[in-house]
Amino acid sequence: MNGTLVFLGSLLLALMLQIVQLPEWAAIARPAWPLLVIGFWALYAPTSPAIAAAWVLGLCCDVLLNAALGQHALGLVVVAFLIRRLRGTLILFSSWQVALALAPVWALYIFLMFWIDGLARHAADVNLRWLPILSTTLVWPLSAGLLDSILSRRARRNRMRLP
Repeated sequence: MNGTLVFLGSLLLALMLQIVQLPEWAAIARPAWPLLVIGFWALYAPTSPAIAAAWVLGLCCDVLLNAALGQHALGLVVVAFLIRRLRGTLILFSSWQVALALAPVWALYIFLMFWIDGLARHAADVNLRWLPILSTTLVWPLSAGLLDSILSRRARRNRMRLP
C-alpha cells in the first residue's frame, strides 16, 4: 500500500469516525478522531503535508458538523503546527508519555472550538465539552500504534522487494 494512500485513507477514516452516529452517552465522550490522525502525521511523519491536510480536514468537519466555516480548520492547523514545533522533544517519549504531553494541545483545540462557538452564539454544554480531551488522550496510544504498525508493515514490504 502506497504511503499516500495510507495518509489519505487515515484522514478519510478519521472524518467518518467523527460523524458516525453514537448513542448519546457515548457521543459526549467521543475521541476527536481528526485530532488523533493529524497529530500522528504531524509528529511521526515530518515530510507529510499535515498542516495542509489539517486545513482541508477541518473544512470538511466544519461542513459536516454544521460549524462556523473555518472553526475546525483553524483548530486543526494550530494543533498540527504546535505538534510539529514540539516534535523534537515528543519523539523521544513513549506513547503514553506523548499522550499525556499532548493533552494540553487537545485542551487548546477544545477551548478554541468552545470559544468560536461562543462567538458564533452556538449553544454548548460547558461541562460536557471537556470529556473528549480525556477520551482522545486515552485513545492516542492505540491509534498511533495502529497507524505506526501499518506504516512499518508497508516499509518492511518495500525493503523485501529491493534486489
